Amino acid sequence: MGEGWTVGQLLGTYASILEELRKRGLVRTNNAPVGDLAEYAAGIVYGGVLAPNSEKAYDLIASDGRRIQVKVRNIRPETSPSAVFSVIRSFGFDACIFVLIDTLNDRVQGAFEWTAAEVQEFGVHREHTNGIAIRVGQARRHGIDLTDQVDEAWREMLASV
Repeated sequence: MGEGWTVGQLLGTYASILEELRKRGLVRTNNAPVGDLAEYAAGIVYGGVLAPNSEKAYDLIASDGRRIQVKVRNIRPETSPSAVFSVIRSFGFDACIFVLIDTLNDRVQGAFEWTAAEVQEFGVHREHTNGIAIRVGQARRHGIDLTDQVDEAWREMLASV
């Protein structure tokens, strides 16, 4: 199953399967494998090279040499603006891009690049996870808006076989 399908077709099928698993009470989140796919799309935007999976501080190195951390949330209409991205525990990056993915509609709803200083200034430290948390609604209020560029890269990636 799936051989010869586009990445978009595979991801759409995955989203449908997740929805059914959620209805059955078997899963609570939507985020995998969307995180890896968002990192790939960000790599296209930044002309970058993905870091090894073992790298904890950043996910890719941009063509300009900056270390980029990618944080992603798979969002749905009912996703609260107070929902958080996974916490940031390490600051060995130059910029962090917060990406909001709507896999049911195959689009990027938001992509915002923040500096490490902005993450530290506007994020909230969570003791129980020992990291900085950024809320979905908050991600849209700071940094550089890269939504159009990431959405274009996302659609390019989804169309690939």
